[in-house]
Amino acid sequence: MKEHLFKVGQSVQPKAATAHHLPRAVFTVLRLLPSTAGGVPLYCIKSQAELIERVVEQGEIEAAPR
Repeated sequence: MKEHLFKVGQSVQPKAATAHHLPRAVFTVLRLLPSTAGGVPLYCIKSQAELIERVVEQGEIEAAPR
């Protein structure tokens, strides 16, 4: 099982090659979720521009530039 790389409150963005279902925006990690059955860490993220929260796999996001 992989460990979560990102922390609650951290700014992340979609990886261009893998997250085609996410808008190009900066998101904040709201919660660390349990990993998938395959051991992939999950995150609950939200952008300030949207009202919804999204669940993404660790491989779909990367740290946003500061």
